[in-house]
Amino acid sequence: MVQRPTTRRRQGGFTLLLALGVVTMVTLAVLLSFGVVSREADVQGDSRRYKEAYFAAEAGLAEGREAMRIRLRTNSTYNEALGALTIINEPGLEGGLRPFFEVLPGPDGVGSWNSLAIDETELAPQERQSNGGEAYNGLPLQENVRYRVFARDDEEQTAGIPNDNNKQIWLIAVGEVVGPAGSRPTRAVIHALITNENSVAVTSPGTVQTGGGPDNTYNSSGAAPVALNTVATLPTNP
Repeated sequence: MVQRPTTRRRQGGFTLLLALGVVTMVTLAVLLSFGVVSREADVQGDSRRYKEAYFAAEAGLAEGREAMRIRLRTNSTYNEALGALTIINEPGLEGGLRPFFEVLPGPDGVGSWNSLAIDETELAPQERQSNGGEAYNGLPLQENVRYRVFARDDEEQTAGIPNDNNKQIWLIAVGEVVGPAGSRPTRAVIHALITNENSVAVTSPGTVQTGGGPDNTYNSSGAAPVALNTVATLPTNP
């Protein structure tokens, strides 16, 4: 005798499949939400680390600009200042006839990084508390933030090391935030073209320097300007 499944058994099996489908959909939705949140956290973390690296590069650029100003002294070009620096020969920094020079060697010498870490013991008491006098529970010490600064001569008509003829060089600052072991660092690079301010500036009034004539106009025939300070006396009896 063959027993056929009853309607109640068929309904029970359909309910079980429906419940499994609902559970699967909810699980997939939760996993998808976790993925979106994780990716957003990674993006926010990269953005925050890049801002820290950019700030470190800006600090290094300002320090490097002042260091080059001091090394320049009264010279009219940067040749002597560049000649006193060490040429860097690292992967990606081979400059050939326009090499990279280390402007601010780190504590371990040429090729090392400068740390932007904060020493909490050197902070003033008011820097460790809020405006209301409440002490901070912790401070971001920036122990994983560092920077390097390089100098490089700009394009010149003649080659040479160094060969600064136009009184201009490039400063390149690199800020870096180091992550956990095995992770990639986050870097920001800023460069600025600095100009020697010791050179004598020759100026003249009017438009003479820009091609004008002696009468301070651009449509002059070359004749001397008319004197405007002469007073003519008119007769009293017409």
